[in-house]
Amino acid sequence: MARFNPHPLSAALLALVSGAVYANNAEPTTTHQLSTIVVSAAGYEQDIRNAPASISVVTKEDIEKKNATSIADLLSDVPGIDIRDGIGKTSGLNIKMRGLDNEYSLILIDGRRQTTSIDVTPNGFGESANGFLPPLASIERIEVIRGPMATRYGSEAMGGVINIITKKISDEWNGNVTVNGNVMEHGGEADSWKTSLVVNGPIIQDKLGVQLRGSYLDRQKSERVPGTSGRDPRPSEADIYDVGGKLSFKLNDQNSFWIDGFHSNQTYKNDDSRLGTQDWTTVPRGATELGATGYKDKLEFKRDQIALGHDGDYSFGQWTSYVSQTQTETVGRTIPHNTFPENASAGQDRTLKNTDLVADSHVVLPIADHKLTVGAEYKEAKIADDIAGFGSTFKKDSFSVYAEDEWRILENLGFTLGGRYEDHSGFGGQFSPRAYLVWNANDNLTLKGGVSTGYKAPSAKDLHNGIISITGQGTSFNVGSPNLKPEESTNYELGFNYNNGNLDLTTTAFFNKIKNLITDGPELLNCSSATNPNQPGCVSYGSHITQNSFNQKINADEAETKGIELSLKYSIIPEWDIKAAYTYMESEITKGKNKGSYLSNVPKNAFNMTSTWHINDAFDLWLQHEYKSDRKRYDTEQTTGDAAIIYNATNNKLKGYNLFNLGASYSVNDQLRFNGSVNNLLDKDFSSNGSYIDAQGNPASYYDYMQISSSMSGTYLSGRNYWLSISYDF
Repeated sequence: MARFNPHPLSAALLALVSGAVYANNAEPTTTHQLSTIVVSAAGYEQDIRNAPASISVVTKEDIEKKNATSIADLLSDVPGIDIRDGIGKTSGLNIKMRGLDNEYSLILIDGRRQTTSIDVTPNGFGESANGFLPPLASIERIEVIRGPMATRYGSEAMGGVINIITKKISDEWNGNVTVNGNVMEHGGEADSWKTSLVVNGPIIQDKLGVQLRGSYLDRQKSERVPGTSGRDPRPSEADIYDVGGKLSFKLNDQNSFWIDGFHSNQTYKNDDSRLGTQDWTTVPRGATELGATGYKDKLEFKRDQIALGHDGDYSFGQWTSYVSQTQTETVGRTIPHNTFPENASAGQDRTLKNTDLVADSHVVLPIADHKLTVGAEYKEAKIADDIAGFGSTFKKDSFSVYAEDEWRILENLGFTLGGRYEDHSGFGGQFSPRAYLVWNANDNLTLKGGVSTGYKAPSAKDLHNGIISITGQGTSFNVGSPNLKPEESTNYELGFNYNNGNLDLTTTAFFNKIKNLITDGPELLNCSSATNPNQPGCVSYGSHITQNSFNQKINADEAETKGIELSLKYSIIPEWDIKAAYTYMESEITKGKNKGSYLSNVPKNAFNMTSTWHINDAFDLWLQHEYKSDRKRYDTEQTTGDAAIIYNATNNKLKGYNLFNLGASYSVNDQLRFNGSVNNLLDKDFSSNGSYIDAQGNPASYYDYMQISSSMSGTYLSGRNYWLSISYDF
């Protein structure tokens, strides 16, 4: 396929800049900063300064200026969040919040749970969940809470909460169509094109409204990074789409009902086996079962959700309820050799499907100086995975009650106290309290601090007494344990916000203590092993004669994360403002066999700043700088083989970096807008490498910014590339 020439996009960006300079130069006007309203911290609207949590807001203006294909892309400049460590097999980014990995952050859309078990995307595909994103034009803002929020949201909200707030259905018909393209300067990297459409309005005025939305992303295939043959950070060819709709009905001034549904599909090509060795590529089909390695020529990740809800606005308070069912499925995996159950065969399609049912209802009761929230939630999760036995399904359910009270002790002093109790079918009861104090010292200064708790429940598969997963291209078996307990965290934080309308500065220090971390336990001997059968203490999980042992998980480790988060917005002059964020973070496992290792490979220092020049009312020009300090290459000291040589040659470091992006936005009128950027402006090469002599005496190389083995750590970003977006409101 012929390459696209990036120069037309360069010319378009230049024309955009020059055209705006000669556009109508209306006098810039000073804007007065309005209060930011959030809903995620307490479940009802409140000024962000009074919210009992560390919270950041990504605005619709921020979103429109980002070249985003996943939720992670939208959070790149939020303090306390790292999206640059590792890339999943589909080239998606993981979200690490305060040093906790992707699966410890709860994702919501309009308060509804989206996070599902990573068991449905095993072996390096967990980041695909971050790609289930509604069209950007349908998003009003994103609220990000850093730190555990189990009291309000339950399991998975251990690292924090990401709540995507969508736009409400309008009482007048309107819509938006957006088209954008991302073109790489260098050959071998993947160009992409995306289109989205949102339409909403009334069917019956003031009674019945509808919203329809959809998006489609076409990404081309990239060539492999030189020197890789298996795991590769560059993306494969992909087609990603999302379609959905919402219907709302206003019964009267007190009662409104709604129904929302969507279907999302991500398809990735695997013709070169970069997602996993394709079946029958190593041996002819049928010659031997060893040719079944677990992957087809393409993989699909699907999600379907339907939700019903009621919003009540009564004299005694606000009552909100919803029930949702979310089904997530992976298609394109097969039964690998040596792992199939007796009623299946190697290479047969492998079912991987997760179904989540959630019902939540809560009421907010204003009582004198108190705002009391009382609610209940029921969750049921089912996962089907043929690896554990053909047709096997795992199930868990839980019922929770929660209550939280915001007490205005004084007009400028608020105290929040709450707790949640969950009765879980797998491990019994779990109680999660939190307490938070907010003091508005004056009109500009707010002090905050509190203690909050979180937990992450083991999945239904984790609690199964039998084989639950495989790794190593079908060569290593993992078994579950009914004795696993939830992972738990306690977070202490203290911070302040100063806002005088010109300067908005927030600083937070946090310390997070984690216990009962689920980690690898001692291997279990296999009674059916062909070489060493029936050893003392052995276990039997079917006739897997090639396995000498099984891997298991146990609760063993404890860990700590601590750091400082700083965010700043400053209007230097009406025409020029800056937005910056800085994070200092450390993480360490403090107990267990991994004591002394990092919990998460985050950089100690991370900084980003965006400087925006408002040339006139129509045109903005901005420059963004992103800095990450170095990371660890290996989590423990390496003493043998090539790993030891690389460990010493690099001082066990993955290089830090400085990255610059240049962008512009231009509003032709109230309806038509252009956004564009030159990403990786200085064309930093994240595939650069160093040389060494391997253990066999041969020349070899390592990557400066990433470490690739069965997984990938570190950072990979494309070379200089050009993004242009055209958005039209109608």
